[in-house]
Amino acid sequence: MIGDVIVAILGVGLIVGELWYFLGPQPGSKQPTRSDDVQEIRVVVRDGYDPDTIFVEAGRPVRLLFHRDETAECSERVVFESLGIDQVLPAFETTAVEFTPSAAGDYPFRCGKSVLRGRVVAQIGRDGARANLGKGHDKHA
Repeated sequence: MIGDVIVAILGVGLIVGELWYFLGPQPGSKQPTRSDDVQEIRVVVRDGYDPDTIFVEAGRPVRLLFHRDETAECSERVVFESLGIDQVLPAFETTAVEFTPSAAGDYPFRCGKSVLRGRVVAQIGRDGARANLGKGHDKHA
């Protein structure tokens, strides 16, 4: 009888631990930063953009922290044509790109040679930014 209770308690403990491991906060993941009401997302540039689709809330300032983790000529720049942004990305450095999406919709971005592509998806309401949970890389802070 006591053995059954111990086995049941251990089983419940293992289930809770497994759920926490898979569904709880992941090491290195962060919510978009809420300071100054700015939505901050880290983007690693290496053979592409990671993440390459970024969800934000329309009407709130966005700060994308591009960390260029390579020296490939293609990734020297990031261009947001619809926003008039053309920013140099020095190799092995983090560069902030800031803007405020005035309306809901897609804001595509690309490298200087149009090989690497990504997009910012501005949505109505705060739930849009929650889609970024676990995206980007804190190691490149």
